[in-house]
Amino acid sequence: MSTAAAPLLQARFADNLANMSAKLTERKLVVRRGLLTRTENTVPLDKITDMALIQGPLMRLFGLQKLKVDTAGQSSNNALISLVGIVDADGFRAAVLAQKEHLDHKEPSSNGHDSNHEQLMLLREIRSSLVNIESLLAREKSAP
Repeated sequence: MSTAAAPLLQARFADNLANMSAKLTERKLVVRRGLLTRTENTVPLDKITDMALIQGPLMRLFGLQKLKVDTAGQSSNNALISLVGIVDADGFRAAVLAQKEHLDHKEPSSNGHDSNHEQLMLLREIRSSLVNIESLLAREKSAP
């Protein structure tokens, strides 16, 4: 690569970075990009299967990293979202994965409370039925 091409690449990356944003919400990752043609991708956190950080030699030269977001049901060769130039890519990846983990643990516990209550009620009904059966059996034994 010639030294004259380096400023052009930096300008191209700077233009792309200025027109890209990634926002982490409670349940999804929203990525917006584009100057003339605006594109918005929304990925539910529970669909994310992997987030890979990639840094080739040219990217290392410019201090950039690529964050590749893989989701369930997609082709293995193409990432649904591929982000280049995120500030603190390691930290952003960790934040997304931590939020995904929090969401994964949060949902079952809210449903788990109702489920535990239902199971407890069912066990009480079974216990009551067993007590009734035992008393009927005791009566049959003691009857002449």
